[in-house]
Amino acid sequence: MKNTFFFICLLGLWCTQNGIGQRFFIGANAALQSTWIFSSTDFDEGGLLNFESTIKSAYGLYTGYQLNAKFGLESGAIYSFQGQRYVTEGNSLANYKTDLEYLKIPLLFNYQTDPSKKFSIISQIGFQFSILLNAESSRSHVFGPYSPKLVDVKDFYNSLPIELVLGLGVQMNFNKYAIRLLIRPDYSLTDIEKTDKKPGLRSPSSNFTFGLPQVGFHFKL
Repeated sequence: MKNTFFFICLLGLWCTQNGIGQRFFIGANAALQSTWIFSSTDFDEGGLLNFESTIKSAYGLYTGYQLNAKFGLESGAIYSFQGQRYVTEGNSLANYKTDLEYLKIPLLFNYQTDPSKKFSIISQIGFQFSILLNAESSRSHVFGPYSPKLVDVKDFYNSLPIELVLGLGVQMNFNKYAIRLLIRPDYSLTDIEKTDKKPGLRSPSSNFTFGLPQVGFHFKL
């Protein structure tokens, strides 16, 4: 993760050294996010297994290039804490949680309304590669009996799920910098769990996170 952040900083410095107007930008973001793990197998449990809203944090760096005044490309690196809390009906001692940590590398296409105004609307769409850094659960072996202690379950999860990313919000524009406030959901397009480690009837699982919101600050280079 440190190497990725260092590369982004170097890119920003290179742009400044080479005098590329204000087409490039570089900044930092942070978010509180509602995180979920969706699986139709879990949903089929009905009232026996309920999902609790799980709030975690994410933070990172981002950089991009304005193709013109309204359209641009963006990437970066986001350290994201995710997971799910589960409530088991009739037995509070059987409640459990799964904690996941990812380094996310988004590739986004941006659209911004008139950037010459103080406030503009910004929207994003793209894909994201999520590198799994850590996975722990208080359910032993993920698909087996629960345990009161968190155990390492990284071997049960795919190391690089791919996600769809959307973003919509407002940007406050200044001469040399800008401040963003974005609602930013992302959703896994690939199974986050390893198929060969699952029971035969278990359905694919997907991460879903929803920034509440994501706050960003960037310099125009």
